[in-house]
Amino acid sequence: MVMVSFKGVGCKIFQTVSDTLIVMGKAARAIIFENGKILVMHRQKYGNSYFTLVGGRINEGETSEQALVREVKEETGMDVIGATLVFIEKHPEPYNEQYIYICDVGPHGEIDVLPTSEEGQLNQMQTNMHKPYWMEVKGFPNLEFRTPQLQEAIVKAFKKGFPKSPVTL
Repeated sequence: MVMVSFKGVGCKIFQTVSDTLIVMGKAARAIIFENGKILVMHRQKYGNSYFTLVGGRINEGETSEQALVREVKEETGMDVIGATLVFIEKHPEPYNEQYIYICDVGPHGEIDVLPTSEEGQLNQMQTNMHKPYWMEVKGFPNLEFRTPQLQEAIVKAFKKGFPKSPVTL
């Protein structure tokens, strides 16, 4: 097995003779509420369709908070003005850890992936599509969400309140 690490990308590729496995680095994700809705990202990736939170990998040299601000801007055009870490989701490779924040955002217009972002470029090529949109909170439990344990934690937090200090899932 050969390990190749791309500087600044935040992921590693493990390559065997017959297969390639991409190991994702750590990621930061945003829980953003507005007018009774939660912001979700609809993904169509390699033939799979699912929902997740806005956010993505933490690049080398970047803090989780810096990655959060950058990813929210790239994937929605919105500016994060405040964030509180509420969940840490641990996964075995190839996914690793995700840091989930409740975020406040500045005033904004329509949301969309910035065309100059990595996601925007993938959208333009019509591969691995990314589409952010506001979903009614009451419909969130019924989504085909990428990580069910995070979805369950968010649904519980809707009812009981979000944790005051980060909870590891």
